[in-house]
Amino acid sequence: MQEKWELKHTNNLNQMLRIKNEIHVNKDDFGMLLIVKHQYHVADDIMFPDPACLAFFTSFEENHLSVLEKEQSACLVGVDIFEGLMQFFIYCKDANKTLHDCIAYLKSNPNFGVEFEIITDNSWQRYASLRA
Repeated sequence: MQEKWELKHTNNLNQMLRIKNEIHVNKDDFGMLLIVKHQYHVADDIMFPDPACLAFFTSFEENHLSVLEKEQSACLVGVDIFEGLMQFFIYCKDANKTLHDCIAYLKSNPNFGVEFEIITDNSWQRYASLRA
C-alpha cells in the first residue's frame, strides 16, 4: 500500500518536516518512540545536508526502515531536517530490537554518526505534536 506523506509548513525557511498522513498499524502495539538523530555538516547557506548525507539517510529510510515496516515491527512517522539536525521518528513494538536493527545498518558508514533517544509514548503525543 502506498503511504501518503505531507510536507508540513513551518515558520522557518531552513526546516523541512515530512509527516506520514496515513498510519497502517495498530497504535496500541507501538508504544515506544525511537528517535534517530544525526548532526550533519551544514552544506550551504540554507543549512541543508550535503548530497552524500541525504543519499545515505534516504537509503536508510528506503532500504532498511521500509523492511522493518513490512515486518510490522516499526513505523516511520516523520522526518525533520532543521539547521544541522536530521531526526527520524520511528514508533516500534520493541525499542531495543529496533535500535539494534538500526545500528546494524547505520554502522555501515561511519562518516554519519547518530544518537538515539527512546521515549515511551503510548498515546502517540509526539506524533500529534508533529502534525499540529
